[in-house]
Amino acid sequence: MTPPTALPLVKAAFDHPPTMTGHRRLVIKRRIWLIGVLFLGAALVYLGVTYPPSDIIGSVLFSLLFYPLALTVAFLALRRTRRVARILKAYPWQAYSCEYPRRSLDSPKVIMIKFTEEHTPVLRFTPFSVHLAQKQNPQPDMIWFAGDPRYGGVVSPVGGHFPVRVVPEAMGEAVPDGTPADDARAELADLVKDGRVHTT
Repeated sequence: MTPPTALPLVKAAFDHPPTMTGHRRLVIKRRIWLIGVLFLGAALVYLGVTYPPSDIIGSVLFSLLFYPLALTVAFLALRRTRRVARILKAYPWQAYSCEYPRRSLDSPKVIMIKFTEEHTPVLRFTPFSVHLAQKQNPQPDMIWFAGDPRYGGVVSPVGGHFPVRVVPEAMGEAVPDGTPADDARAELADLVKDGRVHTT
């Protein structure tokens, strides 16, 4: 049996079974979230049809102010799982040392990955912050990364079982140059488009 800390011998991170399973769980979780938001919308419509507006003023205000935002966020979060899959299909897992700088008392919003001695960028979790160091992680000071150090990618605790999208927040010093092949791969993975870095 392969130790959980060993990098998989696959060409793309998505070919690693725990990563495929982790991505599938992510898609299912976000589909359930979107379905829940849609059911909430149906319930709000039912209330609006069944009761006079004066009796449900709170629900009407919620519907007008917050429901469109909730629906948009849920839809975009599900759609972003496609970008995660494209990145995982374009890059293999690589292991790097990392730190989780604290931004607030509730949760870390960023991770610092030491790609080289000179290049340790700050990458932000998107679309939501997570406690990766606590996600069945046998080595909290290590991270698996699939992507381009210049543009971000996908990270997972050691083992590849919990893929999460990260984007550049502060690139720091000594950003490495990429080859034309690196640039083409980043475009294929949807990390960049027309020279613009995708930050979602």
